[in-house]
Amino acid sequence: MRKGRIAAFAAAAVMITGFCLPVTPKYSPVSYNTIEAEAASKTTKEFVTRMYEVVLGRKPDSKGLQNWTNSLNSRKSTASDIVLGFFFSDEYKGKKKSSSAMINDCYKAMLDRSPDQSGQKTWSSRFEVGMTIEAVCKGFVGSDEFAGLCKTYGISPGTMTMRYARDENYERTSFVYRLYKNCLGRNPDTDGLENWCKNLKNGKTGTSIAQGFIFSDEYKKKNTTNAQFVDMLYKTILGRNADSTGASNWTKQLNNGSSRAYVTNGFLFSDEFKGQCAKAGITLGNKLPAPEDDPVRMYADKVVSLVNAERRKAGVPELKTYTALTNAADKRSKEIADSFSHTRPDGRECFTVLKEYSLPTYYSAGENIAMGYPSPEAVMEGWMNSSGHRKNILDPDFEYIGVGLYEEYSMYYWTQLFIG
Repeated sequence: MRKGRIAAFAAAAVMITGFCLPVTPKYSPVSYNTIEAEAASKTTKEFVTRMYEVVLGRKPDSKGLQNWTNSLNSRKSTASDIVLGFFFSDEYKGKKKSSSAMINDCYKAMLDRSPDQSGQKTWSSRFEVGMTIEAVCKGFVGSDEFAGLCKTYGISPGTMTMRYARDENYERTSFVYRLYKNCLGRNPDTDGLENWCKNLKNGKTGTSIAQGFIFSDEYKKKNTTNAQFVDMLYKTILGRNADSTGASNWTKQLNNGSSRAYVTNGFLFSDEFKGQCAKAGITLGNKLPAPEDDPVRMYADKVVSLVNAERRKAGVPELKTYTALTNAADKRSKEIADSFSHTRPDGRECFTVLKEYSLPTYYSAGENIAMGYPSPEAVMEGWMNSSGHRKNILDPDFEYIGVGLYEEYSMYYWTQLFIG
C-alpha cells in the first residue's frame, strides 16, 4: 500500500512568448661606533650620487644632483623620499628590469650589499602575486640596516606610505592572486587585483570574495570534474597542494551528492583558512548558501538528479533546470497543499503559473504532482509506476524541468513542471 496518493497531468500548452606586512630580511648587525665615525666624512651629495650610480646606473647630471641634495639639506625630503624618487622615475621604469634585478638594486641602494638567498626569495614572492616595487622598498626603508646606512650620511631615513592596497599586505594580496591564478586560470589584471584587495581592506569578507570567483560564470564554463574542483580549492583557499587523503575524502563527498557550495564551506571555515584570514586581517564572513542547509531545496534538487538518471537509462536527453521554472513549481506545490489538483485554487489551468514567471517561449508543457511521499526516492518510485507521470518524465520533447516542494505539518507536496 502506498503511503501517499498521486495525480498526473500531461498536456501540450499553447505557445506563449514568453593583503601581514612583508617579512623583514635578516640583516647583518651594524656597528654604530663605526657609523658615527664615518658620518663626518659622508655628505648628502654623496648619498644622492649613490642613488644615481646604483639605481639609474649612471653619473648624476649637475642640475638633478643639486636639486636632490638641496631637498635633503633643507629637510624637505628624507632618504626614503629620495629612494622612491629614483625607483619610481620614468628613467628607471623605462629600463623594464626583471623582478630579480630590481631586488638586487634595492639591496645595493638601501643596504649596500647583495641580497641573501632568504631575502631574495621573500621579495620575489611579493612580485609574483602582483605587488609593486613600492612594497619591496617599504620593507627596506623600515629596516635597522637602512637606518644605519642613512646615519652614515647624517640624514633621516624617513617613512613610506603605501599608495596601493595590493602593496599593503602580502597574505591578503596572495589570497586574491590565488583566486585569479588557480580558480580562473589566469594572471590578474592590475585594476582587478587592486580593486579586490581594496574591497578586502575595506571590510568585504573572505567568503564573499571567494564566492565571487569560485561560482562565477567564468569558472563554471570550465566544466571541471569533482576531483579538479577539490584540487582548485586546496590551491585557492589554502594556498597549497592537496594531501591525498583529504582530496579523496572531499571528492568522494561530491561524488555522493554533496554540493560544491557545501564542500567550499568546508575549506573556508577550516582552522587553516581562519588562521590565514587572521594573519591577513581579512574578515571571514558567513557560510555560502548550500542546499544542505535547506533540506526542502535539497530534496527537490535530488528529484532532478533522479529524473535525469531515468532519462539516461531510457536514452533520452537529460533535462536542464531553469530558475524561473523552479520558482513556478514551488508556487504550485504551495497551491496543491490547498487544492490537490491540476486546477489552481482560483479555478485557472495549472499552466497559467508559467506566465507569472516570464518563462521563455515553449511549445509543450507538463505537470506532475504528488503528496505524502517522504523522500525524493519514494516520490520518484510512485511517479515511475504511473504511466502518465512516467510519460512526462521520459518525454523527449521536454528540455527543462523545475521541481517544487512545500512542507506543511510534516506533509510534503511535490510538483514537477516540464517545458520543451
